[in-house]
Amino acid sequence: MLLSYSGGAQVATGAVRELHAQLDAPLLLITLGGFHNGANDLTHALHLHQLTSAHDRIERVGTWLFPQRWRLLRGSGWNRARRAGKVTVHRMDPATHLGRRSYISPHSHRPDGRSHLEHTTDTVLALVRTVTAADAPH
Repeated sequence: MLLSYSGGAQVATGAVRELHAQLDAPLLLITLGGFHNGANDLTHALHLHQLTSAHDRIERVGTWLFPQRWRLLRGSGWNRARRAGKVTVHRMDPATHLGRRSYISPHSHRPDGRSHLEHTTDTVLALVRTVTAADAPH
């Protein structure tokens, strides 16, 4: 599993091919406010969970800035992964990328009373448990 925040998503998506070759194991990627160019090949990724928010301007800039993230460029690594059903978006609204209301802020709370940090932690743990439960012997 690769958990990345912000620009770490570029590193994580770029590492998929080599890690798969070295480990010969499925790779689960979780990006938190992932800022990446969308060019990396995700063929060997088991799945990519994109934790994002409508209030995350930095993550959103990447979807505008990099042509490989545009739907028009169907052959990009990102768009091939999306079409293959390997990308799932998880809304973390009303979190922001940085500051007091960021995904990892213990100071700002959601309507259910949990901090943004608690919500993010719960979401990541649930995703990891889903994959590990699917791999467990029956």
